[in-house]
Amino acid sequence: MKKMKAPFSAIRLIVLISVLSVLSHSYLLWRFLSPTDDKLKVFMTGANDGLEQMLPMQLYLYEKFKEGTWFYDTDFGLGGDFYTDLAYYYSTNIIHHINMVMVRVAEFFIGLDVASIDFWAYNAFFISMLKTFLIIYFTYRFLKSIGSAPLPALVGGFIFAASPTYFRFTIFWSFFSDVFIWLPLTLWAIEVLIRKGRPGLFIFAVAATMINNFYFAYYQFIIALVYLGVRLLFKQRGDASRIDTLKRAIPSGLLGAGISCVAFFHAVRGFFNNDDREYEVTVPLVSELGWQDNIFYENYLIIILFLAIQALFTMKLYRHYFFRLFAVLTIVFMLFTLSPYVDTFFNGFQQPQKRWHYMLVFFQAALIALYLSKFRTIPLKQYLTSLIPVYIIIALSAWIKGDIVIWVWMIPLIQLLGLLLYFRWGRKPLVQVAHIFAIITFVMMVAASHTESQIYHDGITDRNHLFYINSNHYASDLQEYNIDWIQQRKQPEQKIDYKVKEQDNTPLYMGFNGTSLYSSIIDGEIIDFYYNDLKVNIRYESISRYSTFQSRSNLFSLFNVDYMMRSKDHYGIPLKFSPIKEDGTYTVYENTLPLPFVRRVSRIYDPDELEGPLERERAMLKGIVTDARPPNASEPSPENIIDEIEIAPQNASYTNGILDVPSDDGGFMFDFSNIEIAEESDVYIEISIELMEPVKRFTIDVDGYPNERLFATSKYRTYADDLLYRVKLEDKIPISFPEGRYAVDIEGVYIEDYDVLEQQSRKESPNYTVTEKENSYVIELDDLEPGLITVPMIFREGMTATGDASGRLDTFRANYLMTGFETGNDSVITISYTPPYYWTTLLVSIISLILSIFWIMAKEFRKKGK
Repeated sequence: MKKMKAPFSAIRLIVLISVLSVLSHSYLLWRFLSPTDDKLKVFMTGANDGLEQMLPMQLYLYEKFKEGTWFYDTDFGLGGDFYTDLAYYYSTNIIHHINMVMVRVAEFFIGLDVASIDFWAYNAFFISMLKTFLIIYFTYRFLKSIGSAPLPALVGGFIFAASPTYFRFTIFWSFFSDVFIWLPLTLWAIEVLIRKGRPGLFIFAVAATMINNFYFAYYQFIIALVYLGVRLLFKQRGDASRIDTLKRAIPSGLLGAGISCVAFFHAVRGFFNNDDREYEVTVPLVSELGWQDNIFYENYLIIILFLAIQALFTMKLYRHYFFRLFAVLTIVFMLFTLSPYVDTFFNGFQQPQKRWHYMLVFFQAALIALYLSKFRTIPLKQYLTSLIPVYIIIALSAWIKGDIVIWVWMIPLIQLLGLLLYFRWGRKPLVQVAHIFAIITFVMMVAASHTESQIYHDGITDRNHLFYINSNHYASDLQEYNIDWIQQRKQPEQKIDYKVKEQDNTPLYMGFNGTSLYSSIIDGEIIDFYYNDLKVNIRYESISRYSTFQSRSNLFSLFNVDYMMRSKDHYGIPLKFSPIKEDGTYTVYENTLPLPFVRRVSRIYDPDELEGPLERERAMLKGIVTDARPPNASEPSPENIIDEIEIAPQNASYTNGILDVPSDDGGFMFDFSNIEIAEESDVYIEISIELMEPVKRFTIDVDGYPNERLFATSKYRTYADDLLYRVKLEDKIPISFPEGRYAVDIEGVYIEDYDVLEQQSRKESPNYTVTEKENSYVIELDDLEPGLITVPMIFREGMTATGDASGRLDTFRANYLMTGFETGNDSVITISYTPPYYWTTLLVSIISLILSIFWIMAKEFRKKGK
């Protein structure tokens, strides 16, 4: 083993880590490269969030940053600050920015086509191997700093980087696995701070962690505080004094935080601007465990390797400080996996999420590296004794699952090679290398087996392949041809309502000004608009998505959504849209009652005095709804005709507000045949619905409109049970439910004949042109009439409007989401956006960086002076 302790040369180390990085991806590369059929070429991105969020967002941000648009664009869903809202994902992500630079260089010098999702699917392999290189390197350096031999330190890095947890994070949420880089870097920086008194690496680690992702910075803060606290409480020979360490750690941490300010502050602001619905489900103290919760065998997220079990039962090694430290951390965090309370704590006391398990993976990797470093010092009897719990756990696990996983057969082989190291054969490099090689092979097999059974299963592999992303399920040639046809016809400010099935981020990767977005962080004002103010009932209930306007013509016109595309089997076309193009598969519709982008208004409505969604729609059509100006108008409430129509239960019973549906398709029938209403009208039905039992997903079908509701304990429930349904007026309109028991209150039935919309659409509007530039929108007006103006650009704090004659104009929130301002005799108005406090936070970051340089130099000069 002495030969193995010689440090690697820099070149040899880089080569070894590069080889290990490729080896860690061998199964994934085989699944992608070996098949001849595109349907079987599975790429390294999950079919759910991976295809629906990760790839579209990477492509979108690359295009925005390349063209010089930094913060705001109207094509980000309904429009908004993508820098702030996507900081949870990639907009401040260091790894993604490094990737974008490399992609831009490749695009510029070799003409690489990077404008399609295909490229970013390929790119996932490259960036993941780059990440695993950094993970192995930083883990290696940390393990070396705490006494691990070089080769075991490399093995420890490989165990961490090639773990099932890493691949699950990377395949489904690629930015999650960045934290695998920052954890060993942070702990290594703490060791350098404690042992050598050098703060530079710690400042860098804190800044990089907080810039890269504010969410995981919280995780990192917790574990760094725990690790530093333990190291200060239980000092080791050679450590600096506790006071000296704190004198370096606290200023260094603050300087690192200061450097991150320009990214971290806005990311946190985006998080707090997000919708704040609380998780209303009781969290149990202990999880209900099934076979998939077995962390030693086939857990869906993490596998504790048998070597870690052997290490934990090797009593002699507990005399070593760092072995004892990581053994205790491994045991404690294994116990943590049993409690959803821990999941809640690490998720900021919100709904339980198992995203902290990467820490446990790291602890076991460090433990195994230290175990292998001290392997030759273990008494033979203790080595043999430590095998017993391994076989007990593996045998029980196989019996409970009823299946033996493929990697089990390698356990005795590795243990036999370990046994040979105790005898004279152990002095031969061949046995030592064979032992390490067997461990690396074992780790690869565990990762491959887990990926095969827990990640690349049916439902994923039938979508995350090249054929799928070029089909009509994601982005077909025909879809893109039709979108291009509309783009050539419409004005830049007009929006297109289209998404491919459940792909709410279709506009992000097809490159058009759409209406839908899927993101964990969404401006809370938009969520309030959809679920509270206007009660726009999205087909798929989710706190992370919004799309279209429930086929409500008023809202389409208000937001300049003047074109839409639908497949032939689609439901619910807005009443005031007409077809203008058909190709047998898709139909393109045009709004027959559009409104201008720039609207001069004189009527001002107080939002607190408007009671219902239809009343608010009409107020927005006639004027402006805002609390930023004194009101001068009021809007009469629409007539509730609930008492004039017949509502009867159908294949169900309805008593005292409880609807019992004994079998699917029971519900209500609304009969409008006895009332006289204009034929070209819509019906708005306001109804409160809550499933009492059983706990399940369910679909409410309103005259062919399927509204899919989440089960009561879902983490993604909106808790918006007061619903509004829009349907085209017919003599009879059914609402049906699946089998179950529901609390139902039919609150109102209203008729919308769109007279107000027609009046406003026919009204003479100002002549204008809108030009979109990199970071601003320029409106040129032909007339110079002063007054209030609204534009359907989503208002965010930081929005500014400047007139060529009046200078800076006072901007304010109008019509719940839009931007309003008052002009003078201005012919050119420029609207731009910068996140609030951006320049202040940038200044803080620059000053902190300068102070950090002086702080590091001062420490180095003091060391040299001593």
